[in-house]
Amino acid sequence: MTADGGRVRPQDLLHVTVHRPDRGTEVLEVAGEVDLLSVEVLDDALVAAVAREPALLVIDLTGVTFLASVGMTVLLKAHRDAGSGTKLRVVAPGRSTVGRALELTGLTEALAVAGTRADALSG
Repeated sequence: MTADGGRVRPQDLLHVTVHRPDRGTEVLEVAGEVDLLSVEVLDDALVAAVAREPALLVIDLTGVTFLASVGMTVLLKAHRDAGSGTKLRVVAPGRSTVGRALELTGLTEALAVAGTRADALSG
């Protein structure tokens, strides 16, 4: 609930902005908290992006302040669904909360985690 008694909507907690820096590349810039309430916003954006079949899909989690396990599951699902036609990379600075969570769970290798968007785009 919000301070004025209204309900918190998932899109109030998490925002996903799509960038297309060049043909064949798509960047999803994610900002906010990924939890049980908001994960649908991320999942919908990932499903739509994977369906467009970009050659490179970068999921930039630099602006994410909390990543629950359900968010990690959605990232793994997108990685699986992307198949061999789309390279999927995740941006999560190593010293960030999200970067540490991905490292502790052993997902940095599986999800091809980069420390910066520039590294993800060039790697």
